Amino acid sequence: MPKPYQAVIFDMDGLIVDTENIYYNTYNQTLNELGIDIPREGYVRCVGHPVESNSEDAVKRYDLPIRPEDFHEAWMTRFETAIADPDQIDLMPGFLDLLSHLQNKHYKLGIASSTPRQRMRVTLQNGVLPHVKANVLHDIFGAIFSGSDVTRTKPDPEIYLKTAAKLNVPPETCVVFEDSAAGVQSGKAAGMTVFAVPNFFTAHQNHDTADRILPRLDAAIEVL
Repeated sequence: MPKPYQAVIFDMDGLIVDTENIYYNTYNQTLNELGIDIPREGYVRCVGHPVESNSEDAVKRYDLPIRPEDFHEAWMTRFETAIADPDQIDLMPGFLDLLSHLQNKHYKLGIASSTPRQRMRVTLQNGVLPHVKANVLHDIFGAIFSGSDVTRTKPDPEIYLKTAAKLNVPPETCVVFEDSAAGVQSGKAAGMTVFAVPNFFTAHQNHDTADRILPRLDAAIEVL
């Protein structure tokens, strides 16, 4: 019986790499300098929103004596320093085992992330490349699209449709892995099969439209 799927497309933040914890830590460090400290649970509402709007929210919510653009700059300076260090970026559980399985099965592979291109490049270069057998990520992933490459971000399907086109496969033959509700909606709107793998920061979101909800990435090995 022929394999029903031809390609697998991954989101990045909170799905391949555990960057949501880095976003939280650097956000909280920026607040700490201004006399505020929040638990991880307090950052949950920020996940899935642009860092610019989260910076505006922080200034208003905590009545900070700083402009939103200055909070944003301080936060992103810390974040970019963190992702420049490979030791600070952890892979999500099960990613390498799933990746090896998919390569052995000869699936076409792609990444589709709403993260801006430069930040995505550094994250993948330092968080993924040291752990895989490749000189460059394009040796493994035939299509890599960032938020800088689309005009409409998730939950719009544009980024997933572009990724499928680059991989030269019909959307209906693609499996998408996502951690967020907006990402699930994006993949489904593209006509793809979607596997949701929620993390600590996205577990509260509604993933009911996903075709499967998995506890970790390598749980998909038995169905792919």
